[in-house]
Amino acid sequence: MRKLAHRWGGAAAVVLSVLAMVGCSSTKESASRSELTKDVGIYPPPPSGITTPRVGVPPFNVQAQGKMAGGDLDSLAADECTTLLDQTGRFKVIERAQLKKLLDEQGLEGIVRSGELAKQANVRGVDYLLIGKVTNLRVKTEKTGNNFGLAQVTGMFNAGGADVKNTQTVITTECGVDLRLVDPSTGELLTSMFSDFKRTDSAKSMGLSILGANAQSNADIQLSEDDKGQILRLALDDTIKKMLPKLDKKLRDLPKKTDAPAGGTSGNQ
Repeated sequence: MRKLAHRWGGAAAVVLSVLAMVGCSSTKESASRSELTKDVGIYPPPPSGITTPRVGVPPFNVQAQGKMAGGDLDSLAADECTTLLDQTGRFKVIERAQLKKLLDEQGLEGIVRSGELAKQANVRGVDYLLIGKVTNLRVKTEKTGNNFGLAQVTGMFNAGGADVKNTQTVITTECGVDLRLVDPSTGELLTSMFSDFKRTDSAKSMGLSILGANAQSNADIQLSEDDKGQILRLALDDTIKKMLPKLDKKLRDLPKKTDAPAGGTSGNQ
């Protein structure tokens, strides 16, 4: 009996040690998350004297693979892009809720479908629509380091438990991003940019939390909605940065327009 009690006591100590390690890992991953995103939304100042058109961002068309699918990724991507556009300092960005209201009031709720301009129309209070597509969005493991299973320890108590993930698991995130600034009244492009985004790093450096069981090499992994938003934010920021030189040249050539009320100019939802 004493031996059994001693064995249980030792196992319990191991469980507590693992939980302590998980707590420390969470703190470190929070720090790495801020390191990963420290340059996101940081853009060079706009050229002086440029026109700052009013821009709205309808829902994107996001095509995700594997466990990245699910949830309202179309709206999530549009929300992230709205915030990033606002941070460029080059637009009067219309709040997403206000854009929906403007389109509904004018009977134009179907003006954009599946990431395409479905019909041309004058939209009061809007100069351009930012139409976006994200294709082949996927997050997968490249290789997995040593893992320590909390479930293996707690199993002897019949308590279940989830595996503790090794933060050195190497993850690749990839997708294609297509952004187009379109004049809805004419269908003409102001500017556009397509970019292939790919980043390979450890789960710790990516600041991501892998949900569910341990992923095997080259397997899709499951992420929280917050982490999906972070992946989209990184990919969209990368594309916007590539688009800025071309965009600035176009904005210099735009004629000045008289401002009209558009119901708000914030990128935050």
